[in-house]
Amino acid sequence: MKKQYITKAYINDLTDKEKATGVFGTPPKVIRKGEKYRKALSVTQKFIYEELWDLIGKAIHKGQVDSKGQAYVEVSYSYMAVACDISEGTARNILKGDGKYNQLFELDLLSIKKRKDRETSEYYVMAPVYEGVDEAFLTQDITTPSMIKDAEELSAKKNKKTVSKRVKGNEQLEEERKSDTVKDTAHYEVMEREFNDNMPDFDEPVKAEITPERPFIEPPKPKIIQVKVAKRKSRIS
Repeated sequence: MKKQYITKAYINDLTDKEKATGVFGTPPKVIRKGEKYRKALSVTQKFIYEELWDLIGKAIHKGQVDSKGQAYVEVSYSYMAVACDISEGTARNILKGDGKYNQLFELDLLSIKKRKDRETSEYYVMAPVYEGVDEAFLTQDITTPSMIKDAEELSAKKNKKTVSKRVKGNEQLEEERKSDTVKDTAHYEVMEREFNDNMPDFDEPVKAEITPERPFIEPPKPKIIQVKVAKRKSRIS
């Protein structure tokens, strides 16, 4: 299989009506990273817009435009659900043009041309606005100030969570240590008490009371008896 490298000629072919490349350029990065759209749109809304961006490029390629030359696409809720790996209900809530999830319409990124039936509609997909910091996305892919701030807050939150988890773990170990110490002390006291209870009772010796009427009399010393043993005469043969 021949590899298709990205070249200047290939990029030029993307907008060439006579070249059936099937690819019409990547969606605008400002939708995902720009100050105007990054937080205003959900991940699913961005995904749907990127899918519509690809479809509108193909519509232009095949000449699907209105009397004013404005391209439009025909999309059903079921198609968008499969293409974006979402539920059909989610696709309907985002594409119906009103309600809680109509941010694509409020930001002038999408409008309904006409509704063919309950499930399929024709949409105009409009280009994003590049203003302020987002203007830099026209020529390069940048990191906006709010992206840096969010990254720092996320990192701080993660570190705080890690520290809190470590502190909590140390506190738990300390409580377990204290509990084990109490249990060991109580066990030792019980064992000591049982040992003392099982020891036999010994009577203390009665000491003789010494008074003037009963003076201390030293007991007599034992007599030493000497026994003489006769010497045996040796016999010489």
